[in-house]
Amino acid sequence: MHRVLFRIGDFTLYSYGVMLLIAYLVGLWIASREGKRRGIDPKKIESLAFWIILGGVIGARIWYVLEHLSDYSRNPFEILMIWRGGLVFYGGFIGGFVGGLLYLRLSKLSFYRVSDIFAPALAIAFAIGRIGCFLNGCCYGKITNSWIGVRFPARDLPPVYCDHLKHGYIEPGAQWSLPVIPTQLISTVDCFIIFLILWYLRKKSLKEGSLFFIFLILYGIHRFTIDFFRYYEGNALVLKYLTLSQVMSIVFIITGSFMLFYRARTEA
Repeated sequence: MHRVLFRIGDFTLYSYGVMLLIAYLVGLWIASREGKRRGIDPKKIESLAFWIILGGVIGARIWYVLEHLSDYSRNPFEILMIWRGGLVFYGGFIGGFVGGLLYLRLSKLSFYRVSDIFAPALAIAFAIGRIGCFLNGCCYGKITNSWIGVRFPARDLPPVYCDHLKHGYIEPGAQWSLPVIPTQLISTVDCFIIFLILWYLRKKSLKEGSLFFIFLILYGIHRFTIDFFRYYEGNALVLKYLTLSQVMSIVFIITGSFMLFYRARTEA
């Protein structure tokens, strides 16, 4: 709703970037707290978080650009403008996972222990990050006439408004977009619920790694479901009916379920 917080000369502060920073700091605080409780130096958690966020931003941007390649083919420089929005969770997850694994390998930390530390932090960070998506007007839902629909103003040209204008859903000069399902805020609520579940389970007698695999399952279920209500261009679909993110959701659910079963059978 408020894509731009303020401008000073040529400098523009975007709400999306601010919310990503808040998400990172809150997630890092949660992970550092959990790391200390589990006997891991918070400085190592901070270093790992840097590798994760670096790989995550790169991966998330690459995935988004691939889904909207036609929008960037005319002006490739805009690919670098991540502060304006345009990150995809699964691309970020893969990139962050790779970056995190590299650091874990170098520091010789346990993957299972560290992944449990980061599971609640990831959930709360995603919840906060989706608020940034809402303020930015990206990751929006399908057009709806129901009471839940939200209109986005033309001010600062949020992606939802521009897409409706491009497809002829609204006339040039319109002050608002058509009402859309606020999938960003629904995702915020879902991710916060996932965080509460993981926060409750973190002190239970679970085998190391279980918390992370539960996160994979819960987030996979959430993302698979919410994508039915999100708007996507045709090139984001595979098998005609499912999005790339839904396919990855299935992979997350299967992987998380298998690893929970595997750990239960093989670990003492």
